[in-house]
Amino acid sequence: MIKLKLSGFDELLKQIEDAGQSIDSACESCMNQSANIMYNELKTQMRNTHVKGSLINRMPQPELEKEGNAFIARVGYEKGDFDPKNLSDGYKAVFINFGTPKITPRQFVKLAKKKAAPQIKKAQKETLEKILERAKK
Repeated sequence: MIKLKLSGFDELLKQIEDAGQSIDSACESCMNQSANIMYNELKTQMRNTHVKGSLINRMPQPELEKEGNAFIARVGYEKGDFDPKNLSDGYKAVFINFGTPKITPRQFVKLAKKKAAPQIKKAQKETLEKILERAKK
């Protein structure tokens, strides 16, 4: 019979668990920050392309979800069901952004993504550096 007693793993497991919680917290914070950057930039670009203020002001706040180990940020309008007699704000935004035969495309989504991307990348890089710093301790 062979017996093997392993010691010290409880502390290591606790450190890994603590790091996981810290990483989740940092990632959630970063995703919230990224979503808010995109939200603000989207509103700015809508204003710059002369979208009506009433539509801009009705844009819902970003939503954050966690699915497994992934965070998903939803920014912008929800389209809902299509009713041509009663368009949702989401469809109004789509038609204004991409254009129709009667509406010149404003492309505020493309502009917002372009402006927000470096800011989001910077926030994500800072978060990764914080996570790596904590892992070294």
